Amino acid sequence: MGLGGIIVLLLTMGLITYIFFSERALTRRNSDSDSPFAHLPKVSVNLVQAPKDMTERLTPPWQKTYTEKLQEQGYLLMGDYSYASIVFFWARVFIAPDKKSALLLVNWVEGKEGGKIVISNLEIYSFDGNSFILTACAQDGSVKLLTGANRPTEEQLSLHLKAVYADVAAKPIVNEHQERLKAWEEKGAQVRELTPVNVLHSLSKVFS
Repeated sequence: MGLGGIIVLLLTMGLITYIFFSERALTRRNSDSDSPFAHLPKVSVNLVQAPKDMTERLTPPWQKTYTEKLQEQGYLLMGDYSYASIVFFWARVFIAPDKKSALLLVNWVEGKEGGKIVISNLEIYSFDGNSFILTACAQDGSVKLLTGANRPTEEQLSLHLKAVYADVAAKPIVNEHQERLKAWEEKGAQVRELTPVNVLHSLSKVFS
């Protein structure tokens, strides 16, 4: 092989080497861009007692009445909870009589003093060892509370886009969740028994 052949061979090898490392770098960048937060540690979300002055002032009247009805039906009221240091969201948490689900009346506050409105979700969760199911009713604006980075899969979530304004709107959602829960157990789910000790921890893992 002459000098010219050696030069061509070296140039070819150099080009191949350049393409190889360029593609690796591009692949790495593309992978990172798909999930820019993939390598960040997951932040733990803790539910804490919501400010009492806020919940007493802003809880919709229908929820106060519905709370009494749920307690008469055997639901255990855990209280009103929000994310730490957040004052525009709180959830009134109940444990169902069968201890297989947690019912949340979730309130999202919009507007400023003098013009605040409360938008409500109804969310019902059940858990097994590795997963959960959620049946929910929410208005369009407050769906963002259910569709963030940890949005449930289609199998996990049954979402109704309509207002929650009274127990008559809540009852069909409760009934639907019971049917979904029964079907989930028939598929082999070992549904976790919820207690005052573990319910907030279970919910926090979903919200994280």
